[in-house]
Amino acid sequence: MKLFEVFLKEGRDRSELLSADALEQTGAQVFTQAEAEFVGLEGLPSDPEGRPRFFIAHQPADERYIESRLESNEAVAGFKLVQLG
Repeated sequence: MKLFEVFLKEGRDRSELLSADALEQTGAQVFTQAEAEFVGLEGLPSDPEGRPRFFIAHQPADERYIESRLESNEAVAGFKLVQLG
């Protein structure tokens, strides 16, 4: 399973990651690390700097669409694709 690991700029919040339309269209879900672990996602990378971050679970077919939304999102400080398992 692949997830996007996303870091937000200071003062921004998770509601700015993807629009309601994008979430509905793709079925993607946004999690904190604690939420992701609670639903059974294991092997999430740690952040040695302790920065707040979010994980976006998505279908493989939606990967490029979500990536393009994150690239153009002014609230996003950075992101990367991580492989679990």
